[in-house]
Amino acid sequence: MSVNDDDADEAQTGAFVRALQRVVAIEPREMRSIAWSWLYFFSLLASTFVLRPLRDSMGLNGGADKYPWLFTGTLVAMVVVSPPFALLVTKLPRKRFIPIVYRVSIACLLAFWLALKFLPESSKLAAAYTFFIWFSVFNLFVVSVFRGFMADIWRLDQAKRLFGFIGVGGTLGALAGSKIASLLAKPIGSVNLLFLSIVLLEVAVFSVRRLVVIHRIDAAPPGQNAPPPAAISTADMWRGLKLIVSQSYLRWIASYTFMYGLIGTFLYYQQGKLVDLTIHDRDVRTEYFANIEFWVQLGTVLIQLLLTARLIRWFGITFALISQPAIAVLGWIALSLAMIYGPWLGARGFTVGQLAPELAVLAGVQILLRISNFATAQPAREALYTVVEREVKYKSKSFVDTFIYRLGDCLGAWAFMGIQAVGASLAAIAFLTIPIAGVWVFVGRSLGRKQRELTDGARASASNVDVALDPAETETSTP
Repeated sequence: MSVNDDDADEAQTGAFVRALQRVVAIEPREMRSIAWSWLYFFSLLASTFVLRPLRDSMGLNGGADKYPWLFTGTLVAMVVVSPPFALLVTKLPRKRFIPIVYRVSIACLLAFWLALKFLPESSKLAAAYTFFIWFSVFNLFVVSVFRGFMADIWRLDQAKRLFGFIGVGGTLGALAGSKIASLLAKPIGSVNLLFLSIVLLEVAVFSVRRLVVIHRIDAAPPGQNAPPPAAISTADMWRGLKLIVSQSYLRWIASYTFMYGLIGTFLYYQQGKLVDLTIHDRDVRTEYFANIEFWVQLGTVLIQLLLTARLIRWFGITFALISQPAIAVLGWIALSLAMIYGPWLGARGFTVGQLAPELAVLAGVQILLRISNFATAQPAREALYTVVEREVKYKSKSFVDTFIYRLGDCLGAWAFMGIQAVGASLAAIAFLTIPIAGVWVFVGRSLGRKQRELTDGARASASNVDVALDPAETETSTP
């Protein structure tokens, strides 16, 4: 290569950095680390979203009526796995721990592929259910491991500048994974998507190893690593529960999260019943679920880029909290009507694409509800913890985000099955869910009001402190 070629490459690199700096406040020396962090999150979420539609499809292998047992199994597995996971992550340095977690996951995926391919038909159902529960726990922990590692390698000032851009990599990975599953589920067979997930996980492991070298991360002494948010010990579970019982504000947060899990599971169960009745091929089911995931992720990234910050700034936390429950109320009204009139329309040849009218309406409700969660409700839920003490925040938040949310999942599935057991039709269940979603709206409104009261109280206290303290005292005080 000539000197002129070197100069041209350097000029092109400089031009690329300058173009990127127009989008994100990045320094040239951070480029390599940013690139590997971006690739890490992209490949990790692409791997996850390749598997998610397959998980949803496998959950229907024995019919949607098995959902209560699957959600109960997921709750139990999470409670059992969290404490040893939290212990392990504090004992091992992340440079060893993260590759171990992902390589064990790869070994599990290979075992699932062998089981789903070569076990006798009588055993494949158990393998499918095991995969459903395994993925639901795996999905929770692998992203928390990523977030913990990012917190290790980036300083606070860098995190404020760069995490949004790294997050775009994850969103694009989720889009790519969903689209890959949608395009390839039928041509290669949905079970073979496991191999694509394995390749993407291996890319994530390679990215971690490059980041370890770039940041010169040595083996830290045991006990210096903090567990990621999803990894909570048994003691943390009890402390989180005690805090929620003792503080009314935390009880409202827990109630809101519980309702989110409950309503989401009702919709998931309803979707499972309809898909089970109308789509009988596993690969076609996987394609259907993958298409929903793709539109959810695409809608989410567009709204996050264009509207989320503006909506919360214009209308406040209360609006963000009630937006998702309000969509749930309207969605269940639309779904009730679709359940009543959909079969009549379907019998006269009316379809939406290749979907029956009721299944198309349900897919639309599912997409809108999940987009509203990622774009407005989830940022609002994170903001709720800004008015509580740091220790209270981390202990209660971990408990709410894991146990309370999964408890809502579990009880929602059993409640749906119980209502169905007394003879209620799917249309009747959809109608009965409307007032439950209305309760969720009330909880969101009340929670937003309490958050505003606590914020105003904190500002008033800060003003009183500023008046009471002289300048010297103020300078030596730390938050």
